[in-house]
Formats: sequence, structure tokens, C-alpha cells
Amino acid sequence: MQDETSKKGVKTKLFGVVLIFLGALDSMLFWRGGLVVNDFYLLLFVLGCIVYIIGAIRGSSAQAYLKR
Repeated sequence: MQDETSKKGVKTKLFGVVLIFLGALDSMLFWRGGLVVNDFYLLLFVLGCIVYIIGAIRGSSAQAYLKR
């Protein structure tokens, strides 16, 4: 029998990681420049975490479905 792997949720997790990196790097650059960190970058970081969690849930539910 072939090894069935599900790639469900991978793109969502990758998009979440990109949002997390963008939010974190932009926040650090603003902070390093002596400026007040904008709420937009913190929101970007939080949204990235939420999107990553959604992708992780989708991936784990797809793997549980394949094990049946």
C-alpha cells in the first residue's frame, strides 16, 4: 500500500509564517529606529499566528481522516 500523506493546511501555515515574520521584522525595525511601534504590525503578527493555527488544525484533521 502506498504511503498516503496529506498536504492540507501547508499553504495556510506557510502564509501564517510569512505574516508572522513580516509583523515581527517591521516591529523591530520601527523599534530600532526609535519610533513608536504601530498597531498594524502587531495586528499582522497576531493574524499570522491565527492563520498558522488554522493551518495546523486543518493539517491534523486531514491526517486523522487518513488514519481511519
